[in-house]
Amino acid sequence: MAFQYTASPWQKKLHESDARIKVIWAGRRAGKGRAVLTELMRAITQASISPFLASKEVAEATGVRIGHNLTPTLEPQIHIWIVAPSYAQSRQAWNELKQFMPSNLVVRRKPGQGGGRGSGWNEDEKTVWLNLQKPNLARREVYLEIKSADDPESLQTAGPDFIWITESQDIKEAAWNKLRPMLNSAGRLGKACVEGIPPFSRSHWFARLYRYASENPTDEYQGFHATSFENVFLTERQKKSIDEEKNTMPDQVWERMYLAKQPDGGSGFFRGIKIDEAATGKEIWSPEKNRRYVAGLDLGKSQDYTVFIVKDSRTRESVYSLEMSGTDWVNQLESIAAEIDRWGVDDVRIDSTGLGDVVFDHLMSAGLPVTPFKFSMQSKYQLFQNYYIALENGDVSFPSEWITLKKQLEDISIRPTGNGGYTFYTESQQHDDWVDSELLALMACDPPGSESGDYGFGRPIRGMTPIRPIPVKRPSNFIQKVRERKRKKFLDNLPDEVREEILTG
Repeated sequence: MAFQYTASPWQKKLHESDARIKVIWAGRRAGKGRAVLTELMRAITQASISPFLASKEVAEATGVRIGHNLTPTLEPQIHIWIVAPSYAQSRQAWNELKQFMPSNLVVRRKPGQGGGRGSGWNEDEKTVWLNLQKPNLARREVYLEIKSADDPESLQTAGPDFIWITESQDIKEAAWNKLRPMLNSAGRLGKACVEGIPPFSRSHWFARLYRYASENPTDEYQGFHATSFENVFLTERQKKSIDEEKNTMPDQVWERMYLAKQPDGGSGFFRGIKIDEAATGKEIWSPEKNRRYVAGLDLGKSQDYTVFIVKDSRTRESVYSLEMSGTDWVNQLESIAAEIDRWGVDDVRIDSTGLGDVVFDHLMSAGLPVTPFKFSMQSKYQLFQNYYIALENGDVSFPSEWITLKKQLEDISIRPTGNGGYTFYTESQQHDDWVDSELLALMACDPPGSESGDYGFGRPIRGMTPIRPIPVKRPSNFIQKVRERKRKKFLDNLPDEVREEILTG
């Protein structure tokens, strides 16, 4: 009953395997969707001819005789899950399912019919009921549903016959820990295909699972690998287009996307070994003579911290940091202004997205040398790529004791979006405020090998325009005004007699 397609060599190996759980690392456009759909349809076929008969253990637990037909107790009779990191990322699998599922199997309500199961493809809930047509089947009723793994606690069921886990590199380990036990449910086939591209981190559950399945193939687990170029139906033009993408992204990202290769160092978007090499700087507590200092400022949003990082513009070494949380905005801005004045910073790159836009206006009107940077999908990709290249070339460093920055850099991963772009996220779902401040500070630094000027971007990216600084001269009496405001606030909170005594000397 499976739809017909011509399998490539790697797909044939997948279909020939008897492993219950198949783990697939395949590059973009390698054909893993078609392959897994075939596995899904085969699972339905197998389940349809497999009655649920009471085993010895079930018989003893329920009081029925061994071999008693318990199929009518299964609800639904055949249950299929397609699990994606989010409903948005499930769209491709859902569309492929609709395209290749035989239309005569889809349960549709007749005009005017109310109630009952099935109403065709339910686009809102992403579900569909099937009714198998062949005679003498043990099970006919099939229920397929799309599930999102963004909330692992929502993954509750009596147990599917087959689970297709797509884009596994973006799925939390907590979700996999919920799904894996479901494959051992009584009366169910308990088969699965777990597919995606390699995660950045070697410690990611999907990376660990693939290594185990590949190194220890059994009838329980088996791993499969395919590059994008193993899709025999790709045209020469399409292959050339994939090759040209090397010019728009770091090598390890391209190799991960299309060669299904685990990144070297494998701890995130930034190579772990290069992060270690960069974490060799020294923190200082006051500016040194004949140095030009720049800074990056990431403003705390929700539960995040406000982080201010100062860099030596010529050496691109981070030398000082200020982290604030739970402080009102007035105090935060006054502290930042004081540090800008103390270090003689002449260019502060600030995240001006959302709340940052308001704060930027305040700092700008106060005469501080701030330059806005709007975080968007494209501009952030530029920013992260710039830092990646600096790490690879050894053109950036930060103090070895900045453990928080090091951990956040190691935690950063990247995933493609549905419109051809990329988004950055932390695999731990924790903060990235130190990273953003560090990357913004590097943007204000001098280019490697030059005496002054904007750092710019390492490689051009189509459709992206670097944001250039517009330095603003700070009034010489700015810090004095800040101090006067602090003194006035202090005096206003004193009892009248104490305040008068201070003012009169």
